[in-house]
Amino acid sequence: MPDRSAALRPVRPVPAPSLRPWAGTRLVAHGESVGELWIAGPASVIERDGGPTTLDALSARHGAPFVGSTGIARYGARFPLLVKLIDAADWLSLQVHPDDALARELAGPDAVGKAEAWVVLEAADDAELIVGPAEGLDEAELRRAIDGRGATRVHCRVMAATPGDTLLIRPGTLHAIGGGTFLYELQQPSDLTYRVSDWGRAGRELHVAASLRALRADAVAEPRGTAFRLDGPLEAPELRLELPTTSSAVERQPGGRSVEVVTSLRGTLRAIGEGWAEELAPYDTLVIPASVDAWRLEGPADGIAAIGTVP
Repeated sequence: MPDRSAALRPVRPVPAPSLRPWAGTRLVAHGESVGELWIAGPASVIERDGGPTTLDALSARHGAPFVGSTGIARYGARFPLLVKLIDAADWLSLQVHPDDALARELAGPDAVGKAEAWVVLEAADDAELIVGPAEGLDEAELRRAIDGRGATRVHCRVMAATPGDTLLIRPGTLHAIGGGTFLYELQQPSDLTYRVSDWGRAGRELHVAASLRALRADAVAEPRGTAFRLDGPLEAPELRLELPTTSSAVERQPGGRSVEVVTSLRGTLRAIGEGWAEELAPYDTLVIPASVDAWRLEGPADGIAAIGTVP
């Protein structure tokens, strides 16, 4: 039986920096060349009185009271989400991600696919995103270009990166993040990325065969909101994202359904539950177990949080 003791209090993951050749300087407090900061995920470390542990270990120990019934149903007693900050000074690789079935086929029975949601936090005036194949491009032409390692910008649908824009990138969507973009990303707990092109950078493998298997040539990133406001919660089978404002108190009742990963995107916020209170400076993250009966989020009138859950 899962251990239900000590599962009711929120935990703060220790951010984990990831070095990347395209890194900007916004995350320099965590080291040089930090392109990604993993702020909550299966391997995230939690400092506890008994010593450090991970969110995956807490999930295995506590089961549904920690991850929730929806997480258990989808992944078992594993931590079911991954949250990152991404700071790009140059283009990330042109890439696609597998769905769950292809992930298991190519990477083993415990692998999961990678659906993701982006919230653009900051962007240079000329920053861009690749959000799918070029409009009207013949699928056979695209596949020939990928197979010959000749896929370029001409094969891609490009849009401006605008602060506050939110997009859903389903598995199989051709995509890339351009230089000058800083964004929040909520995704499945997977790091399976198949590179189509690395724009001529040396030293990183391309995954031509796998990317051709994963590619959905009709898939385009789906706009779900602008100006940090969503058109209702962003929900896909794999994840759910909300962007509540703290112009008034935000009342939450997990009800045992899903762990909640809460990140401050703007302002210093305060999460308050029975017997606990936690302050979140910008980009601080708190993981709230599914078995917390109720909690609320407070902050300035222009405060914004990202809350990721499993639907």
